[in-house]
Amino acid sequence: MKQLIYAILCFLCLFSLAACVVVEKDDFEDVDADDAMLVESVNLGNNILASFRDEDFAKLRKNIPGPLQTKMTEKDFKTSCTNWRDTLGRIKDYDYVLELDTPAVRNLIWRVEFERDTTDGDKVEQDMLFRLVTGNVDDETCVLSCGFL
Repeated sequence: MKQLIYAILCFLCLFSLAACVVVEKDDFEDVDADDAMLVESVNLGNNILASFRDEDFAKLRKNIPGPLQTKMTEKDFKTSCTNWRDTLGRIKDYDYVLELDTPAVRNLIWRVEFERDTTDGDKVEQDMLFRLVTGNVDDETCVLSCGFL
């Protein structure tokens, strides 16, 4: 039971973007162009959010380099997508917001906008924060954790 809970939490942490998504220029307004790891981390976050939006497990696995890649199963992914869709709705939009100042790792934050239909047929929108933690392991940017706050 504990492993299932951990798997679901890991999956929730990985909610994200597709590899074919176009990253808008304003996502990088506050990003130092010389900071290649930060640019790569923002791209990973956008791609992770897109894979969750598109419910595409293959895209997710391509965009979570590191130890988390082998911990997420397709069944966990589908369960998480269903749970998010039922409780929060569909991902309508997302924007990279900022990097938190932390030692040794990169803590990046996105604003994610969800939209769902009510039983009356009205649309309900709500925002959640998404956090991605990346680090440099063996000279490669790895996803250490991610999830909604």
